[in-house]
Amino acid sequence: MILLRIFMVALALLAGSAHADWTLDKDQSELTFLSDKNSGIVERHSFQSFDAQLSSSGAFEASIDVSTVETGIHIRNDRMRAMLFNVPNFPKATVTGAIPEFSASSYSDRSTQLAVSLQVSLVGITQEVPARLSVVRDSTGGFSVQTLEPILLKASDFGLQQGVEALRTVAGLQTISTTVPVSFSLYLKPTSL
Repeated sequence: MILLRIFMVALALLAGSAHADWTLDKDQSELTFLSDKNSGIVERHSFQSFDAQLSSSGAFEASIDVSTVETGIHIRNDRMRAMLFNVPNFPKATVTGAIPEFSASSYSDRSTQLAVSLQVSLVGITQEVPARLSVVRDSTGGFSVQTLEPILLKASDFGLQQGVEALRTVAGLQTISTTVPVSFSLYLKPTSL
């Protein structure tokens, strides 16, 4: 169901081919999404393994290991890996983007709000997704990046409708929402630390 599109600018931060000036501090970062089943039972889920980097030019990329989806129920994790994310063929989701006119010195200990466009790739399909973020730089030169509002990912944008329906059927549910709110809170530390 979701995965990232979600995410983010900051998250996205792993500009693969470029030098990374900031890398993800995994202990201080999280990527979560909500599911709604039977029109009102909302549950919070997460991905346990993801990485992100940001370069001094403002380019970022994030990589999410979708096999690490954690819903709190082992069989549901397995079903999502197989029936929704097709992990054997698409083990990763990615998010890339750029912060326009990025300059690290322009950020301070006060929150700066940004509107960015993210390119989210999930199960082989890439979509452009808008995101509103809060960015705060701390005294060590690191960045906290958070979604100001959830990023809404639609199953239909990634061809995941059949997977959602398969999950609904196997679980014996009346409904599963096909729009998933995704949120993240990331801490990017300078690579020099």
